[in-house]
Amino acid sequence: MSPRFIASTLFAALAASAVSAAPDAAEESGMLRGASLKIAPWLQSRLNAGGEDSFLVLFDDGERLGAAVATARAGRGVHGERGAGRTVYDALRHRARLSQAQVRDELTKAGIPFRALYIVNGLAVRGNLALAHRLARHGEVVRIVGDPAVKGIDIDLLAPAPMAPTAVEWGVTRIDADKVWTLDNKRGEGIVVASADTGVAWAHPAIKAKYRGWNGAVANHDYNWFDAIQNLAAPTDPHSHGTHTTGTMVGDAGAGNQIGVAPGARWIACRNMDGGGNGTLSTYIACNQFFLAPYPHNGDPEQDGDPSKAPDIINNSWFCPPSEGCDTGSLQVSFAALRAAGILTVTSAGNSGLGCSSVVDPPAIYDESFVVGATDATNLLANFSSRGPVTADGSNRLRPDVVAPGVDIRSSIPATGYSNSSGTSMASPHVAGAAALLWSAKPQVHGHIGITRCLMSQSARAIVQMPFSQTCGGTGPADRPNNLFGYGLIDAYDAIHFGPDGDIDGIADACDCAPADGGAFDVPPEAGGLGFDADKSTLTWTSVSFTAGLGTLYDVIKGDLEDLRSTGDVSAAWCLGSASTAASVSDSQDPPADAGVYYVIQARNACGLSDFGASSDGTPRVHAICP
Repeated sequence: MSPRFIASTLFAALAASAVSAAPDAAEESGMLRGASLKIAPWLQSRLNAGGEDSFLVLFDDGERLGAAVATARAGRGVHGERGAGRTVYDALRHRARLSQAQVRDELTKAGIPFRALYIVNGLAVRGNLALAHRLARHGEVVRIVGDPAVKGIDIDLLAPAPMAPTAVEWGVTRIDADKVWTLDNKRGEGIVVASADTGVAWAHPAIKAKYRGWNGAVANHDYNWFDAIQNLAAPTDPHSHGTHTTGTMVGDAGAGNQIGVAPGARWIACRNMDGGGNGTLSTYIACNQFFLAPYPHNGDPEQDGDPSKAPDIINNSWFCPPSEGCDTGSLQVSFAALRAAGILTVTSAGNSGLGCSSVVDPPAIYDESFVVGATDATNLLANFSSRGPVTADGSNRLRPDVVAPGVDIRSSIPATGYSNSSGTSMASPHVAGAAALLWSAKPQVHGHIGITRCLMSQSARAIVQMPFSQTCGGTGPADRPNNLFGYGLIDAYDAIHFGPDGDIDGIADACDCAPADGGAFDVPPEAGGLGFDADKSTLTWTSVSFTAGLGTLYDVIKGDLEDLRSTGDVSAAWCLGSASTAASVSDSQDPPADAGVYYVIQARNACGLSDFGASSDGTPRVHAICP
């Protein structure tokens, strides 16, 4: 058979090597200045003082790595594979290996330990200014930023004070989770939630049976727990914060201790903060990396990761203050990767409250986060609950998205006790649990982040009361949404039954981009996995129907490879048959001798189209749709 060339995305690579004389003093000075420009000013000032410090060596800027993540989103798997987890994992770890090879080798030979963070294409290292300059001289190194210990939670809001148990805790009933248990007969079955926090006292009677690493007889912590602080093999929580938030998501020790929103769900965890509630940029990123593709204790994240064991939903009741040296860009990339994999990240708004634009810290400022403020038992917005809009990054993004119970919340603490705590940290696990109920009851939206956020936002109740008259970002309590409490107080039952649903596809019209077409509900991603079957005549690709709907059509075009090389575009290609919903097409005709052909595919539906991708120089490919 003559050669064929398959193009879903084109890539170009150039390599060069040279040998030159040692630089003179002027050149050396210039190289030093260039290296210094790559080092973040905050870190530079710390290293200038002498001694060693922790820092992250980054091999991509946010834009380039974001493009890699977007490319990896192409070709989401069938339902049950949680979106593009495998393709995101493979794309990012391969990218990291290639770009980091020389620096890793240099550090290894020098006996300098490092933590590999493929999810942001970076390495966590500890060293002095000379080492930072040495690494910055590598052309593949883009930035070097600080990795200091930062305050991750508001400890002053965690004052354990045991409360008498009630049949079902008030926060659970306030969001109608118990109504889902009774009327929908769903408690989160089939869904895995994750705790990114101070750890978890896994044997607590309210949460032990819900731990994915416990089978009722023995524990297996591999793939279910990672300690980014001390690398302990079994879950622990020297603080209590993580045990408390996990209990709110899934806890249930029986009558009298029904503390969790989704007691039928399973949980896993990653410890990203120490016993004092402090974390680092690298521990936060390392936990996101573990959640993207969990791996066994002491395993290699790049070799042993298993995206099929990734959680569905992650609760993030912590923050990473830039004022203390947290780099916002690299952390955001890790959240973008999780979203691309179809993992929902729920985040607390913060406890800086009262003033407008008090949502100032990652990850609450990110678009990738579903952000939660706090209310009390009378539906009053908590004074401490941070308000929007987000001005810290210039986005003016509305915050929070929704609110949930977060004042005097009773939940589990180590080792077997209970306490009440207040904070937006207590509100966000209510939302994570409600999302688990939604995905358990409506599997058709499982992994659809945009649709899920829409259902939970649009169904939220505008019953939140204000402690005083306030307007933020031009919005007040009468506006929906607003920068005080977002869309309102979440309702787990109403999110599942939100309507109307005119095309009966299980997605409310308000959250369905094609409400008149039951075969389409979201814009399709770029179709990936293009290749030939063993018979060499059937062209196949990864179906995007899970992401975009069963009504998605595929346009497949075929063109002369020599023409593509000479013109750089695909406008002269011809359609390989008619557009179809099938993820395959036959083409038994070989190209002429000493010639070649290429294939490009486009996915489209009533919501929009993925287009024919981009050429190697980044320009979009243009071609008419097929009949």
